[in-house]
Amino acid sequence: MYLKTLTIGMLATNCYILAADRRSPAAVIDPAGEVKSIVSRLHEDELECVAILCTHGHVDHVAGAGPLSDAVGAPVYIHEEDAGALASPRTKLVGLVGGLMATRPRQVRYVRDGDVIDVGDLALKVLHTPGHTRGGVSFYLPGYLFCGDLIFQGSIGRTDLKGGSLQALLRSVRDKVWGLPDDTQIMPGHGPSTTLGEEKAHNPFLMGLG
Repeated sequence: MYLKTLTIGMLATNCYILAADRRSPAAVIDPAGEVKSIVSRLHEDELECVAILCTHGHVDHVAGAGPLSDAVGAPVYIHEEDAGALASPRTKLVGLVGGLMATRPRQVRYVRDGDVIDVGDLALKVLHTPGHTRGGVSFYLPGYLFCGDLIFQGSIGRTDLKGGSLQALLRSVRDKVWGLPDDTQIMPGHGPSTTLGEEKAHNPFLMGLG
């Protein structure tokens, strides 16, 4: 499988490029900005971006979604609860992504819990995992969970921002994530990857969920 991580912007957002192999249809997960770099990587490895996936609607995860969609012609997938962030005012982006204007993509597709998004030979299942935001989702591919700001290595996403809820976040982890195999790679929105087993054993915020 092809999986590349690009670290983008002042908030060091993890943007993932995922495909079955080089020269295959690909998905870009959480395009935070630096669209030219993302497109360059796609071209370098002869990948066709067919889907742009947003785990949630915070600007440091969606600022590049519209420009990238325009550049490659791929639809943007996001939960309806968070879709308003796809056209955030420019003033909210200055300093985070170099003043990039967030324009609403022409193609926006709303995702719901249980949906499956086909990317070439890969099938990513949508898990609605609110808590960091109301419309937060995770994308599950056997062996990998792209969870945005739901779980970090040794921590969890903030719940003190608008739409956040600690109870909802913990419920999302318990009901949607805890039952996955322990060797599942947790691919977070910031910081290093980890495994579900490691977080069950050592994450102080998630102790006792099982």
